[in-house]
Amino acid sequence: MIIRKFSSKDLDAVEEIEREAFKTPYPTSLILGFWSMYPNCFYVAEIDGRVVGYILGSMDWGNGHIISLAVKKECRGLGIGTALLKTLENYYFNIANCNYIVLEVRVSNVLARRFYYRMGYRDRKLLPKYYEDGEDAILMIKKKPNAKGPLIITLW
Repeated sequence: MIIRKFSSKDLDAVEEIEREAFKTPYPTSLILGFWSMYPNCFYVAEIDGRVVGYILGSMDWGNGHIISLAVKKECRGLGIGTALLKTLENYYFNIANCNYIVLEVRVSNVLARRFYYRMGYRDRKLLPKYYEDGEDAILMIKKKPNAKGPLIITLW
C-alpha cells in the first residue's frame, strides 16, 4: 500500500469511493475546492496502482479538520483507514503544528465512531440536525500530546 498526496488523476476514483461510502456524497466542486485551498490535507491510498481510499481535510482556527475519510468496501479492515488517518494526523500535529484535530460523524455511524475512539478521538459535543437529512452529528476531537492552549472552535 502506498499513501500519497491526491492528484487530479485520482478524482474519478475518489468520487466513486465517496458515492459508495456516504448517503450524501460531496459534490465534485466541494472536493476540488478543499483540495485547492488545502493541498497538503488530501491523501489517497493506492494498492497495485488502484486508489482504494482517501482522506480529505482542512485547517480551521489553527485546528486540523477531517472533512472525509473513506475506503472501498472490499478493502476495509486492511488498515487503510488507519494509515490514511495517521498520515494526515502527522501533517497536522508535526508540520502544521495544530494542537487539536476535529471531525464530525453521524450518530448512526457506529463503525466510524468506534474507529475514531480506537485512534484516540473523544466526543466533544452533539451537533443537532447537522446533516441535510436531519440526523445529528457528534463533534469529535483529538488533542496533540503535550499540547498547550485551549481548543478554539467557532463553527459549532
